Amino acid sequence: MWEQIASNRRKSVFLVAVTAALLMALGYFLGAYFGGPDFAYVGLVGATFLWLIMTLVAYFQGDNVMLSLGGAKKVEKTDLPVLFNIVEEMTLAAGLPKMPAVYVIDDPAPNAFATGRRPENAAVAVTSGLLKRLDRDELQGVIAHEMAHVRNRDIQLMLFAGVLAGAIVILAEIGLRGMFF
Repeated sequence: MWEQIASNRRKSVFLVAVTAALLMALGYFLGAYFGGPDFAYVGLVGATFLWLIMTLVAYFQGDNVMLSLGGAKKVEKTDLPVLFNIVEEMTLAAGLPKMPAVYVIDDPAPNAFATGRRPENAAVAVTSGLLKRLDRDELQGVIAHEMAHVRNRDIQLMLFAGVLAGAIVILAEIGLRGMFF
């Protein structure tokens, strides 16, 4: 099992590196297309700068952005004791150093997600629709799934992959709109 986890991490790093190379190549070619061969490196530097800024913002504020985009409200133990109890149980079962903050999103669709760059500052959000539809055991399974994301740092990988994909989309959109002019 540990070999599989190490293999998956190596593959993830490779995938992020390939995506970063794609971003840099896109910036290089956009610079060359719009400014000529002498400006290819300007496009490369611009793409790198865009990626760096987006990565820093996502790394330090990504969890807050995700929670605010979803309209998540932080809840305390007195608000939803069953949910808090489940999160506490799954925190202990996962061996996490700190219990994630608990949020609820007012949405009838059943959904949940984890966010945060490290287990020490993670958060778990569930929708009100999920709380209404699932019994305690089912909710425990969903929270266990989210805790696995926190423990394995999947949320950190998705953060970086999402930022890279977003930067590529921004540069592609700039290039597409620039071609009209």
